[in-house]
Formats: sequence, C-alpha cells, structure tokens
Amino acid sequence: MKVFIGSILVLLLIGAGIWLMLSPSFKKVGETASKVKDNLKEGSHDGGREKDE
Repeated sequence: MKVFIGSILVLLLIGAGIWLMLSPSFKKVGETASKVKDNLKEGSHDGGREKDE
C-alpha cells in the first residue's frame, strides 16, 4: 500500500512538472528566477567590495 501511494505521489510530481513546462506561467517563473539570481550576484559582488575597502 505504501508503494502504491508513493508511486501516485511521484506521478503527480512528474505531471506537475510537465504542466509547468507547458504552461505560459513557466516563462514568468523562469524570468523571475533569473532576475532574483542576477540580484543575488550583484549583491554578493557589492558586499565583497565593501569589505575590501
């Protein structure tokens, strides 16, 4: 029974991933993630400069 429930959960996760890739909201999520990543990179570089000075 536990294997059956686990299998269903895995299939639901895979289905959700495919749905995200096919949905237009995936592009928005990707754009937001890239903006956050860029902001984190800029923040880490700025923080390093402040420590050096």
